[in-house]
Amino acid sequence: MSFDTIIINTISSAFFEELIFRGFLFGMLYRFTHLGFLPAVFLGSLLFGIAHLYQSTDTTELAGIFIMTFLGSILFAWIYSEWNFNLWTAIFLHCFMNLYWLIFNVDDTALGGIYANAFRFATIFIAIAGTIIYKQKFNIPMSISRKDWWLK
Repeated sequence: MSFDTIIINTISSAFFEELIFRGFLFGMLYRFTHLGFLPAVFLGSLLFGIAHLYQSTDTTELAGIFIMTFLGSILFAWIYSEWNFNLWTAIFLHCFMNLYWLIFNVDDTALGGIYANAFRFATIFIAIAGTIIYKQKFNIPMSISRKDWWLK
């Protein structure tokens, strides 16, 4: 692990992926059209999943990497939306997940093994629970609700 690896694989990849996939693709579709959360997030998540397929070596791994990154993209878009379209929250979460992947040498791909996914799901749980608890504590309504899943 070197300084260059941390900058390139952790910080810049999280920054630019969030800027392009959440800030631009999802952000423009969701904020400035009548599309709801699910249709708006679909295109960016599809492309985000495809962008990570280079990591696979076989068909099963390819499917797993696509599903993991597609769902991760939905999480990052939800975090971005719930924190008042503050892209830094999604960048920080993405950077944090990339950083522990690198520090603990978890896996060479986005799929990961049992321990990697245990930590991944713990991070996801903390991010979701923290967002919900914060909004409930300060009586802030959720930005994404059933009424705007499909259309706004």
